[in-house]
Amino acid sequence: MLSFCDLKTDSRKGVTLISLVITIVLLIILASIGITSGVSVIRQSKMNRFTTEMNVMQTEVNDLYDRYSNGEDVLNLGNELDSQADEVFTSEASGITDKTGYRYYDQEAIQGLGIDGVEGEFYVNVEKRSVVSHDGFEYEGTTYYTLEQLPNGLYNVGYENRNTGEISFDLSCDNWTNGRSNIQVSNIEYTKGYIDKWQVEYKLEGQEYWSTSEDLSFFVDTPGMYTVRIVNGDIVSEEKQIEAVKANAPEMLDGMTETTFKLPEGDSKGETIRLGDTAFNNNLWYDYGNSKWANSTTEDGSMWVWIPRYAYKITYNNPNDKSQGGTIDVRFLIGTTDQYYDNGGNIKTAKRATSKDEVVDITSDYYVHPAFTDETNLDFANGGWDKEVTGIWVAKFEAGYASGNNDAEVKSSSLNYSNTGVWASPAETGTGSEGSISARNWLDGIYSSTTTAIKYPTFQPITYSMNYIRVSDSYDISRRLTDSENIYGLSGSSTDSHLMKNSEWGAVVYLGWSKYGTNGVEPYVNNINSNNNIQSVYAITGLITDDDYNAIVTQDDIDNISIRTGNAPIVNDDNKNIYVWDQEEGQKSSSTLNMYGVYDLVGGLYEITAGYIANENANLNIHGASLVAEGNISSKYVTIYPYKSPEDTDIDNYKEITMFGDAIKETSASSDLFIASWNDDRASFPALNFPFMTRGGYTSEVHNGFFNFNSTNGTPTYYNGFRPVLVAL
Repeated sequence: MLSFCDLKTDSRKGVTLISLVITIVLLIILASIGITSGVSVIRQSKMNRFTTEMNVMQTEVNDLYDRYSNGEDVLNLGNELDSQADEVFTSEASGITDKTGYRYYDQEAIQGLGIDGVEGEFYVNVEKRSVVSHDGFEYEGTTYYTLEQLPNGLYNVGYENRNTGEISFDLSCDNWTNGRSNIQVSNIEYTKGYIDKWQVEYKLEGQEYWSTSEDLSFFVDTPGMYTVRIVNGDIVSEEKQIEAVKANAPEMLDGMTETTFKLPEGDSKGETIRLGDTAFNNNLWYDYGNSKWANSTTEDGSMWVWIPRYAYKITYNNPNDKSQGGTIDVRFLIGTTDQYYDNGGNIKTAKRATSKDEVVDITSDYYVHPAFTDETNLDFANGGWDKEVTGIWVAKFEAGYASGNNDAEVKSSSLNYSNTGVWASPAETGTGSEGSISARNWLDGIYSSTTTAIKYPTFQPITYSMNYIRVSDSYDISRRLTDSENIYGLSGSSTDSHLMKNSEWGAVVYLGWSKYGTNGVEPYVNNINSNNNIQSVYAITGLITDDDYNAIVTQDDIDNISIRTGNAPIVNDDNKNIYVWDQEEGQKSSSTLNMYGVYDLVGGLYEITAGYIANENANLNIHGASLVAEGNISSKYVTIYPYKSPEDTDIDNYKEITMFGDAIKETSASSDLFIASWNDDRASFPALNFPFMTRGGYTSEVHNGFFNFNSTNGTPTYYNGFRPVLVAL
């Protein structure tokens, strides 16, 4: 028996047994490799043929598309779809589920195009420049039906655009959720035909290279200015920009419900949508980048608007004359910090006042608006608060009379809110004196040594604005909106309510004047009243006309307003068109020129603010005792302005102002003859017997606007009202 030890190589005997075995094994391996290689070559050859035929058809369809774009009737070439189409047009197969517009190209139809050597059959949509294989091709376990499905590197067909067309599209941006925002491309229009699939390219300001999204939306996690374009092969749109704005999220308070709007369009008026409604979308609740400010509704139906913390800078049209107007650039701040993102996504730090007498140069850099800052150490010199805040809630409409305020104390059940209803005036509810329609009696007895009952106002559209109110009354009522069993559902332990200060008015109108509001356009004026004389309720919230002059409305007009169903105006007896806050024209009276903004800032009543000069005038105690009780020094609730002497005029006192952020000295200029605010708005600083301040209001056919300020003696009048602010504790 031979053993492996006996197997030796013998030069005289040729190949030994072991050599023979090795040779046979090697031959088997080589044969196996050859067979495998052959199979692979065959498979690859078939794939190459499939890819080539698809490319040939795609090129031909591109040509058909060009002919179609030039007016040729090529859409009916080919045949009706066959039964195989039901299996191909699925998300699992081709990924295309809409068969509309596709034609079946069998061999006869392909030859009719003058194409030779193509053995496959196809479904073609010329309008979409889409080619789909009839049978598909199976490769490594996957069946492919379109060029787009092929693995990377196998699809290499281009399209030369011979018909340059205009491309338009819209951009929108969701509010920030979980640290990111979704930017979306929509409403694409291409004048040379239809394209089924666009790519989105985008980059942050300062970046060199484009990022690409295969979908018509993309997420960003860095605020800043993004440049966006859409492409398809050689077709490239013009570039558009959108800012991914990250404002502080609203701090929801007890009793509040998130509220958004469907804007009016065509023949339809707008709609109010609240959390819990089917149409409410939290991602679209607000979008400050597109002038859609966050809104909420309290239990009584009052509406509130969130003003997020920001820094600002002013550029004057004429630095030597501040009355000539300018632009206000706003940067939203991060939390309660002084930091913000610039357009390139870089974090910067805004400045702030460091002493109470400091005169800041608001043109040199961004300054944190004082309404959001802790000014305890500055003695509240600029109207600040007692802590840093992320934002404030402002009443969407000036205070109005609430239906049902007939009892000594008003419970939540006394108000039944209706979007279309008009609340009754004091005269209509019987709270005025016998035979009179004066509203003054409605307020009598709100505060005395024996009673603490409050008759709550409401802050809703289409209500009679609450007038005939003293400065003290407006201050006291605003402070008590969070009392136990209030009608709003607000909690006194977590919410502060107070009369709007001038700093807070400034915070609203500066944001409104910026690109996040009206972008430098004055809102329309609320110049509607029920009867312009001293014995009547005067203004109505959320209304305008298309005329500069005061418009008188009758009860019939109001009834028509209440039952309106569309965007058409109500025409009053003087043939003036009356528009409501949720109509296309009516919404232009808000701080955003749409339903998301704050209304009645221009026109309506003059709104009393918590600011005055402590010039020892008797009216301070007669009509403003509640404010003066703070001690004649500024507090988080009241701002005391400087004055020269009790005998000085408003111009003299105006020259003493060092405050910033309140839309007074920054947006007006004085001389020996006049004081003028931006846009020729009225400007009258407190002096003599008029130590208190009001904002807004309807003056005449001119001088109305964001930057209107006036003085008052504090007595109750038909043209004075108020608006409160809420802050989370």
